[in-house]
Amino acid sequence: MNFLNDQVRAILWAQFKGIYNKFSGGGSSSGRAVYWISSLVWYGGVCFLAFLAATGIPEISTTTTLATVVTTGLLAATVYWQFVPVMLATTGVSLDLRRLIVYPILPAKLFVIEVLLRLTTGAEVVLIIIGGAVGLIRSPIVPWWGALALIPFCAFNLLLSAGIRDLLTRLLARRGVREVVVFGFVLLSALPQLIVTFFPPDKWKGLYQQYGSRIPDFPWPWRATAQLAAGGFALLPLLALLLWVAIAAWFGYSQFQRGLRWDAAEVISKERSTSSVRVVSLAEAFYQWPSRLLPDPLGILVEKEIRSLIRAPRFRLVFFMGFSFGLVIWLPMILGRNGTRGVFGENILVWVSLYAALLLGEVLFWNCFGFDRTAAQAYYVMPVTLSTVLIAKNITAVFFLLLEVTIVTCVVLALRLKFPLYKIPEAYAVTLLLCVFLLAMGNLASTHFPRPVDASQSWRRSSSGKVQGMLLLFYPILAIPVALAYLARYAFDSHWAFYIVLSSAFVVAGMTYWVSLDASVEAADKRREAILSALSSGEGPIS
Repeated sequence: MNFLNDQVRAILWAQFKGIYNKFSGGGSSSGRAVYWISSLVWYGGVCFLAFLAATGIPEISTTTTLATVVTTGLLAATVYWQFVPVMLATTGVSLDLRRLIVYPILPAKLFVIEVLLRLTTGAEVVLIIIGGAVGLIRSPIVPWWGALALIPFCAFNLLLSAGIRDLLTRLLARRGVREVVVFGFVLLSALPQLIVTFFPPDKWKGLYQQYGSRIPDFPWPWRATAQLAAGGFALLPLLALLLWVAIAAWFGYSQFQRGLRWDAAEVISKERSTSSVRVVSLAEAFYQWPSRLLPDPLGILVEKEIRSLIRAPRFRLVFFMGFSFGLVIWLPMILGRNGTRGVFGENILVWVSLYAALLLGEVLFWNCFGFDRTAAQAYYVMPVTLSTVLIAKNITAVFFLLLEVTIVTCVVLALRLKFPLYKIPEAYAVTLLLCVFLLAMGNLASTHFPRPVDASQSWRRSSSGKVQGMLLLFYPILAIPVALAYLARYAFDSHWAFYIVLSSAFVVAGMTYWVSLDASVEAADKRREAILSALSSGEGPIS
């Protein structure tokens, strides 16, 4: 038994070192600097919220108000912990059971490790809950044991997150099912915002006063936890909270056991055998347009990229989320009784298109060799220049991004949202400008920080941790030319001023792209062994 415990500790220690080396840049001083700066900015804001909770809760003077505040905060914490990873198309760090199942470790111990790793999807929530616990301890109206109620609440979220992760992993591995699941999450995440938009709070207040007294209070986990944390000890909320923890444990462990017996390769093999008949006509015409319009070998490389990306579940998931979640985020801000609401309503296409560009950067820009993995060796032995390979990948990225903007435009028009028609070419122009800058930076990132990516894993991040940290610095800088164009329109009250500044930005973007392309080709040639070694490396037991 002690031997098994040592193995568990060894896995957790290896996980900690792996996370640190991956996100901190390993031995690179620049990578460590970016990592620590981005971490300080992000977690500094999280710690500030935790500080507000620690100092604000003691100022609440009534138990009823405190229970209401804590209930709202814990509900928000649960939503963030369970749904935000889905919206970001990631599930944090988790076990790769196919690699760990061969070790002599009991499934229960593997499940404990998996639950502990769920902290990677809710680290921000844990910090804020710790701040709330400090505030409850300092509150004069809360007994000393009030903060202890937050412990089973965190256990509930960890267990539930583990179960949701394993369930989604199996569902999203099946063709057709993953699109239905994502669409369901889109509707689920949009429902609260649309309800608030179409039914203002004043109407809900009247309905609650009329019918709320007839509806019994259901002991949800956040409500039961808040009642106990506020000092209102009662047997019913305590039993309800323990029951929720037990249900989450059963759900998480049952899904984990199913994951132990599940084989993704078998599912993919069955899908391929059932869809052996190849649909030609429209599909082949779609795939073959690059080789018909572009000279070889550029055309055939673009065709290869389009085929491989469309077949990758990871790419299809992010592409679908680009226009679906973008509309979900911005739609409540522009919808109202009259159809539009100020500047958000007029620029709906621009907002959603820019969001799609940033989201697609994960699979199109920042790690363009990730899906190739060991096949990237062919680029160094075939009679094709590396610049041609990068240009082909960049053309593919532009094609899919413009296709995303086209779908967004069609959806907005189908919803009959009111906006000026001149915003359609404006959305294409602004998105294309940002795309050129993203290509310039992405080529450099792809040749300096390559990372292998399993295309069949819908929830696995495509770019390295160092690149993720640099994005916090790059995105605001890359958005400056777009902001200057809109500032020129506002200052001169002229569309011509907007497009003149935008055209100047395109010139700068083009020069930046060609300089970065040469630098990327040079880096790809000099760092050949390092790039191939990185793309050929295994992902290890922790993903």
